[in-house]
Amino acid sequence: MPGGVKIGKYFHTGRGLTIFSSNHKYNNDNYIPYDNIDELKPVTIEDFVWCGANVTIMPGVTIGEGAVIGGGSVVVKDIPKYAVAVGNPAKVVKYRDIEKFEKLKAEGRFM
Repeated sequence: MPGGVKIGKYFHTGRGLTIFSSNHKYNNDNYIPYDNIDELKPVTIEDFVWCGANVTIMPGVTIGEGAVIGGGSVVVKDIPKYAVAVGNPAKVVKYRDIEKFEKLKAEGRFM
């Protein structure tokens, strides 16, 4: 991918994941509807992230460790660790039980 994508360990996703890591400028002096120069914006998906089916991740986003992204969501900004985010645009609706997550991680109980 042009801007690069870094994916951590134990990442799981449903079908239809789309990740964009570059974009064009729409507000420029040369062309409409956008210019011909790629803006490279890498995407980072940290360890233990789970994305549901048909998730879209936009350029420059970081999804924190242990986050869950609901199916059909469009991620346009960073998602913090342990967050559960859904919608278009994806918004944090709650957080995982961090104590339970850390216990299971320390015990090596992951798929």
